[in-house]
Amino acid sequence: MTKSPARHSRGRHARPPSRLEIRWNRLIASLRESRRRRLAAAGTALAVAGALAVAAALTLAGGSKADPRAAVAARTAAASPAPQETVVAAGDPDEIPGAVPYLETRDPDDEAVEHVTDVRRSGRFVRVYTDLGEGDENSGPALDLCKWTTQFLRDGGDDEPRVFVHGTSDGNGSIVLANKQSDKDDCEVGETR
Repeated sequence: MTKSPARHSRGRHARPPSRLEIRWNRLIASLRESRRRRLAAAGTALAVAGALAVAAALTLAGGSKADPRAAVAARTAAASPAPQETVVAAGDPDEIPGAVPYLETRDPDDEAVEHVTDVRRSGRFVRVYTDLGEGDENSGPALDLCKWTTQFLRDGGDDEPRVFVHGTSDGNGSIVLANKQSDKDDCEVGETR
């Protein structure tokens, strides 16, 4: 019997998740975290069912002369949604929305940040996905992005920031162009060829 890989395992050549996967994860997360929404929806459904039952009982018991206030109450209960019932899209928990604006402040000429396509957490690591190519290992933009992201994490309170800057490859997924795996690292990657 073989073990299946971890649900979110991403290796050296990992691709960012698809839009469908991100939406699916958001849906699951919102259902897990929305006990209040489930209770509000259940309460609304019970109120509507109760109002319909009362209207049906009054119609059967009183003939065609139902109390107009009961009819108005039944329509109002069915028409007005509960305030908690509004659906708010949960953000992607792996997404780091403040990273790109921070990087833009460090790169006023937009020489490195223009290559960034996504910044997200992957466990204890932060991955910066770029459109840089395989030949850009240890390039200026890759090293700058690694150093700036490390500083962004330190400024945010992370004592041991771990950063990977990824580029694209011709069929090899995402490759590592620069990384910082420990405090001793200088963001450069070793020779892999």
